[in-house]
Amino acid sequence: MKLQCVLLAVVLVNTGLISVTSAHGGSDSGGRSCEESVADFRCRSNVICEGDRGFLRCAVGKIQITSASFGRTDRRTCSRGRPDRQLRNTHCASPNALAPVSQSCNGQSSCELSATSAIFTDPCPGTYKYLSVSYYCLPPEIRSVTTCEGGMVLNCALGQVIHVHSANYGRTDGSLCASGRPPSQVSTTDCYASNSLTLVSNGCEGTSSCSIVASNSVFSDPCVGTFKYLYISYTCECRVWNLIVSGSLYLLYHHFLMLT
Repeated sequence: MKLQCVLLAVVLVNTGLISVTSAHGGSDSGGRSCEESVADFRCRSNVICEGDRGFLRCAVGKIQITSASFGRTDRRTCSRGRPDRQLRNTHCASPNALAPVSQSCNGQSSCELSATSAIFTDPCPGTYKYLSVSYYCLPPEIRSVTTCEGGMVLNCALGQVIHVHSANYGRTDGSLCASGRPPSQVSTTDCYASNSLTLVSNGCEGTSSCSIVASNSVFSDPCVGTFKYLYISYTCECRVWNLIVSGSLYLLYHHFLMLT
């Protein structure tokens, strides 16, 4: 793996498929920037009218739910053929929509959802509701790990290093890390520690292995009384990609040429 990574870097530089920034600034080729090369996390959305069924699908990768709401927030969505009295209330939202949707769909390439009050409870009787879901397709090379309050270790193979894509210490799903916990400790699902990504990146970015402790003492307490967990998504990338960012690959390339 280590040799493959080095050879890959040399081939890419030699063919001009990547852009290498020198120590003096500027670019040695016309390739895409690092930001432009990041995997596409295009957000997708689906709306299912009350009483109907719908599907979420990823042609490549796995589903990762970002938000879910069952209720009504405007008068136009799912309004055809409905009397005005069923559309007036636009401040209607079920408090537990995210958990069942995440449980049914996260990690799947496709899933079926039903928009019914039997699943999401009825936040506003008499109002015609709909299920609105936002998600993205997590690329297959991206790994995601979750640990309840405690510790976790991230590892990459020889010649690879960790690149952190996202992290959150808190709670966005009522079903994760909920075993044996009273409802009062898992009902809050909009809990985010704003320093999560920074702290995880500081400890793991560019290393082949790292250990992170999921605790209030590390991340602070974003939602007192809620039992939290740490979620991280990351990739294992060739070590040379970190050299690209630092502008050191140019030197590596010329060193390789002198050895051949």
